[in-house]
Amino acid sequence: MKAVFGLQEVLEVINNGIEVLPTNPINAQRNSHIDGKNKDGKTHFYIHKCVDNKVFEKIVDENTSMEVWNTLVKYDGGDAKVKKVRLQTLRR
Repeated sequence: MKAVFGLQEVLEVINNGIEVLPTNPINAQRNSHIDGKNKDGKTHFYIHKCVDNKVFEKIVDENTSMEVWNTLVKYDGGDAKVKKVRLQTLRR
């Protein structure tokens, strides 16, 4: 998934989240916030598109793509656990 996010130039949304809009934003801040929201929506779409129905049920209530990504990492146990399981499967 990180490869897809990198290709679509939305990986920073997963890593950093989106910035909060100040109460009285100037146009540059507003444009930056809108761009961040667009990237967040795009990332959210790609995550939903890539997961199966079981996993989708766990992430459907999350609001931002960063929250969804953190839930996925917690659900899968992170990269190290996935690598360990795959190595065990290959050894068999």
